[in-house]
Parts: sequence; structure tokens; C-alpha cells
Amino acid sequence: MKISTNEFLLGTLNDMLSQQQNVNTLNREIATGQTLLDASTDPAGASNVLRTANAISQYNYDLSNATAATASLQNGVAALQQVTTLLTSLRQTAVQAADVTTSPANRQSLIQTAQSALTQLIQLANTRGPNGQYLFGGSNGGTVPYSSQPNGQVIFNGDGAANRIEIAPSLSVPSSISGSGIFTNIPAGDNGISASALGANSGSGTAVAQGVTNIGQLAAGRLANTQYEISFAAGPNNSLTYTVTSGTGAPGSAGFAATSGIVSTGGFASGSDLAFGGVDIRIDGTPAAGDKFDVQTGATTSMFQTVQNLVAALQAQSSSPAGNAQFQQAIGNVVADLDGAQTSALSAQASLGASLNEIAAVQGQDTGLNANAQAQLADLQSANLPQVMANYSESLTALQASQLAFAKVQGLSLFNYIHP
Repeated sequence: MKISTNEFLLGTLNDMLSQQQNVNTLNREIATGQTLLDASTDPAGASNVLRTANAISQYNYDLSNATAATASLQNGVAALQQVTTLLTSLRQTAVQAADVTTSPANRQSLIQTAQSALTQLIQLANTRGPNGQYLFGGSNGGTVPYSSQPNGQVIFNGDGAANRIEIAPSLSVPSSISGSGIFTNIPAGDNGISASALGANSGSGTAVAQGVTNIGQLAAGRLANTQYEISFAAGPNNSLTYTVTSGTGAPGSAGFAATSGIVSTGGFASGSDLAFGGVDIRIDGTPAAGDKFDVQTGATTSMFQTVQNLVAALQAQSSSPAGNAQFQQAIGNVVADLDGAQTSALSAQASLGASLNEIAAVQGQDTGLNANAQAQLADLQSANLPQVMANYSESLTALQASQLAFAKVQGLSLFNYIHP
């Protein structure tokens, strides 16, 4: 086979151009420190780089979300810690108020303390997160969760949902929570069993929930929204009798009377425990004939209402035996409600603490995976400079040799050897 001079020259030129491209590529690798300069040079490597870079981006996104969620939940925990401190102080105020020897001046000071605590409580319930969203409004982070009405009632403007933020694929944590169940709609009395005296009572009796005697009976009553009314009547020989009536709705209302039924009756002695509907109610002191107590088995209240009840009890305190009984009943209910509120606040703190622990665990895992991915990406992209420089020197020498040889061959001619 014969190769023409033109074909030989073109082949040699293409080989030199290929060597020149290789030298340029190695030169760029030395300049950038990266071995993968574009996808065309190594499609498989480029695919690995893209996949690893996407993983790093996802880790950074999750870590950023985790940091934001942590800041919000930490604000929530801090607010609830202040709430529990405030509730403890209010309980001390209520216990101090229960002392009948408290002077009118001291009682006025206790009223001011309770009113100030109510203002602080509303402020804490309206705590904002670092992003400016309200923490206890549920999913309505842009709406003030709690607002005071002209009649003094504090209402909840949020919902029962929660905003959530993703901290890992298919894993999200709350960045806000609902105040319902923390500040409002919390069990009153002894885990929802609440006794209250009618304002017209003239005796010295008070009612205190002692606990549950039959959980199944209590649960059935709560499902049916059953309430109870304890009434006292004169018996023979200056004795007292009691009657427990049940019904749905508020005791004393038309709805209650229409569905009521006597569930227990008998003679009464001061300090007796009355068991009915799965609950135990102790009656201290001596009620008068005609006195009544209402018992709810699924009662709920709010922290705000509890504080308002404390203020109302302090403002209405009377020195008469009947008035003192009413006061002690009100204060006893406030103390029980404050204990329930404390439980709700502590449970919410525990829930937020569990979420913070979960976030910390995921952050630690993501940080490790992110570091590994960063190292992997560096291995895929970074050039081995000593090896690249050696290859560059070798390729450059080969290119220069090819260029020199090509120049000599190109200058050859038969006429150079023909002498005249």
C-alpha cells in the first residue's frame, strides 16, 4: 500500500493536534486543580459529580431547615419555661390568698400580682419565632393566637394544626404548635373532674374531687357529656340528706332537668365522700339545706380563665361563714386548675424537647453524610497535581519532538539530493 506525501502530512498533523489538545487539557487541570473539566471528557464521572453535588445540596437544605426549626422550638421551650414559672408563682399567690388572716391591703396586692401575671401569660402565649411567625397559633403563624375581648375573655384565634418543616427526606418536625391544649382547652379540676358551688349556697360546705373510682363508668359518662348536681335537703332530727342527679348539659339548665335522673341519695355527714358516676367527691364543712354543687366529669378551662377566677375570688371575698366557704371553694378550684395548667405546660415542653432531640440526631447524621459527600466530590473533581504535572511534562516533550520531526520531514525534497 502506498501512502502519499499529503496523507502522511495530514496524519502527522492530526496526531500533533491531538497531542496539543492533551497538553492544553493537562495545563487547564494544573491551573484549576480539577481533573473533570466538562462532561464530554468523562460522561460517567460527570454523572457521579452531579449526583454527589445534588446530595450535598439536599444535605445543606435539610441542615438549614433543621437550624430554623431548632431556633423556633427553642423559643417555644423558653416561653413555656416562663409559663411554668409564672404558674408556680400564681399557685403561691392562691395559697397565700386562701389564708383567711390575709389583710385587705395584702389581698389587693395579690390581685395586682394576678392581673400582672395574666398580662404576661397572654404575651407568652403570643410568642413569636425567629422568623416572626407566632409559635402557638397552630398553622396560622401570621395571626395573633390569643386576644382579649371587651368583656375580658381571652379567645384563641389559631387552629389545632401545626406548621412542619422537612429536615430529612420523608421526615418533618413542627416549627409551630397549637396553643389549644396548652393555654386553652385544658382539663379543669382533677383531670377534668371539677366541682363548683352555686352562688346562692348559704352553708359552709365545699366540694373537692378526690379522684376516679371506676374508669369505665367515668369514660362512658364523659362520652355522653353527663354532668351531675349534688343537692342537700333537711332530714329528720336536724340531719341532712343529699341527692345526686345526672343529666347532659349544664346542671340547672332546662336541658339538664329534662334528662336528669337520681343516681345516688342518702343521709349526709360532714366530711363524707360521695361516690357516683365513677368519681369520688368529698364534701367538707357543713352545707345548708338547699345548697347545691355542680360536678363536671369532662370539664375544661384555660390558663387565662383560671387567673381571672383567682382575681374574681380575691375581689369577692366575704368574711361571713357562707362567703368564706364560697371563697375557699373558688380558691381550691383555682389551685386545682393551676396544677392542671402546669401539667399541660410541662407536657408541651417535653414534646418540644423530644422534637429538638430528634432534630439534633438528624443534624448529626446529615453533617456526617455531608462531610463524606464533600470529600467524595473532591476526590471526583480534584486533580492529582504531581501526576498531572508529570503527564504534562511528558506530553509536552512528546509534542515538541513531534513538531520538530514534522518540520524536518516537511522540509525534505528529492531536489535536495540532485546536484547539478
